[in-house]
Amino acid sequence: MDIIVLLPKGHCTKIQELQMTTVLRENVHVFGVEGNSDELDEPIKAVFADVAFVKKHNLMSLNSINWSRVLVQMAHHFFAYFQCAPSLDMDPLPRVEVVVPTGAAGNLAAGCLAQKMGLPVRLVVAVNRNDIIHRTVQQGDFSLSEAVEQTLASAMDIQVPYNMERIFWLLSGSNSQVTRALMEQFERTHSVSLPKELHSKSKVPETGWLINNRHLSPTVPDARSLRPRCQHGWVLTRATFVEVADRQGLVVSSHDGETFS
Repeated sequence: MDIIVLLPKGHCTKIQELQMTTVLRENVHVFGVEGNSDELDEPIKAVFADVAFVKKHNLMSLNSINWSRVLVQMAHHFFAYFQCAPSLDMDPLPRVEVVVPTGAAGNLAAGCLAQKMGLPVRLVVAVNRNDIIHRTVQQGDFSLSEAVEQTLASAMDIQVPYNMERIFWLLSGSNSQVTRALMEQFERTHSVSLPKELHSKSKVPETGWLINNRHLSPTVPDARSLRPRCQHGWVLTRATFVEVADRQGLVVSSHDGETFS
């Protein structure tokens, strides 16, 4: 098996770049690519749309373009629920709030699937300044901004959350025609106003955040001081820090009302 890694040059931290470029295995091939994460996704999606090419070369993607990645993340939601629920002997089962820092919305799609399967979780979505998901939920505005903004949470620096297609399909009652029409319009114009009924299903007035660098910056140096307060002394990624730092009172919430329920 050969592993091909595409690294968006200049859009990762130095540590992340070293993690990917210092693997010395002969079957690992790392390429630095000009452009942001959205631009990097385009050729990958094009390759996997060519079914004959994929079958000929036995290709598989490990990001959430691959449906199996979303299925694994769905299992994570169930596992987290069983760890967090105060009791499984209650009827109805207690609801657990899950905060999902997100960029391409893969883990969010997994959470929505878990909800459809009956898991009693409330999904709260955390984004950074690349806030297309926030605008979609709050205003029904599924449209690109002028450019991707680079932030300290680089994994969330995405303007094309391609897993929203899966979420639209779920919220529309598995209506493939509606979903296809929305996504084809988005491909043509980079802007879609959600139908009123679909928007109402995605918008529930709960808590959500938009985290800016000015909120995140002071918290990053505090990782070691926050670490003892984590039950198991976990090391946190920046995306996860968005959630934990808010819970510890280190980040000020600046948006309201972003959730799927």
